[in-house]
Amino acid sequence: FEIEDTEKLYVNKINILGNNITSERYIRNQLIVDEGDPFNKILHNKSLNKLRSKNLFKKVSSKIVDTENSDQKNIDITIEEKPTGEVMAGAGYGSDGSTFSIGIRENNFKGEGVNLNTKLSLTEETVKGFFEYTHPNFAYSDRALSTSLESSVTDKLTDFGYKSSLNKVSLGTRYEQFEDTFFSPSLSISNETLDTTSTASSAYKKQEGSYFDTTFDYGLTFDKRNSPYQPSSGFYSSWFQQLPIVSENQTIINGYTITGYKEVADDMIVSSGIYSRAVNSLTDDDVRVSKRIFAPSSRLRGFESGKVGPVDGTDHIGGNYVVTFNTSSTVPYILQTQENMDLKVFFDAGNIWGVDYSSSLDDSNTIRTSTGVALEWITPVGPLSFTYSEVLSKASTDKTESFKFQLGTTF
Repeated sequence: FEIEDTEKLYVNKINILGNNITSERYIRNQLIVDEGDPFNKILHNKSLNKLRSKNLFKKVSSKIVDTENSDQKNIDITIEEKPTGEVMAGAGYGSDGSTFSIGIRENNFKGEGVNLNTKLSLTEETVKGFFEYTHPNFAYSDRALSTSLESSVTDKLTDFGYKSSLNKVSLGTRYEQFEDTFFSPSLSISNETLDTTSTASSAYKKQEGSYFDTTFDYGLTFDKRNSPYQPSSGFYSSWFQQLPIVSENQTIINGYTITGYKEVADDMIVSSGIYSRAVNSLTDDDVRVSKRIFAPSSRLRGFESGKVGPVDGTDHIGGNYVVTFNTSSTVPYILQTQENMDLKVFFDAGNIWGVDYSSSLDDSNTIRTSTGVALEWITPVGPLSFTYSEVLSKASTDKTESFKFQLGTTF
């Protein structure tokens, strides 16, 4: 073979067109190839995909324009903006009552890609409030800065004789340490109060009091998806750990998640993943009731959130260990003519087990499985998702949730 030295081209000027809300500075910060750099088609396409992955624009396109100098090119990048504010409402109904949640989210605050997220969720026993602020490029450091406030009250005084109140504040960052490898450390400070009555179990009475905790969390993520938004190939792998700095019972949490994607046929994308968490005490103390873990509702569909796993009496207390397996596939030929509808089938399996504070309790070491369909529909008032699940196996104490829907609108 013969190697030929091709003509080297340089970027003379980059023109940003169509941005009425998003600042030009934010868009230019996403570009890998800048003015004055050698033109590289691969890096240019990677810049465009990076802009698309922000999910702020309806369309991103570019045009290479000749200049008076044969070795210089201009680049015209044209974007079409879309609404970035979201209002979300969700509800579920199952064997143990109903759940409700509402949230407001802005993904492009002040046109700088700043993310504001608020959420309120209600059940018959729990009220949770959450607020998060994330700046994608704080002080032009190529590092995201996030801070969050969280408050929750779990009131089980009537049925189980205890009430837990938690307030928490966190500050963290996220940045790309190596190519496709991201590091996300954070520091959290929380204060919790646990009150009990004479009807509470001895384990809860032993934990009564106020607790002040300071923890260091970090995550390591390896992202090889072809796109963060609606990926069709690649995988996403993430390791998480929470370490105690100031804590009475020195609780440590470890977790690992991996999800892979593959397009097996036209518009038929299969995704499969594993989610795992473990919580223990470094000093062999009992893990506090609020620190015990449950399976996320998105990972174990068909079951009511927080109502699966070990029980103390009839109270679901969570476990020391959680593992789930999930697989789903888009259905390409049904609703094929409906561009605003997407149908998926799924299968979930999982287990929540382990009770460290009492060997006499059933640790509920049972495999739970479910299957079902999910319909995602872009309606005139916003995106609507509807899930119907059928539980295949469960423990006798688990609470199921067959129907769940979520409605959101943009602004």
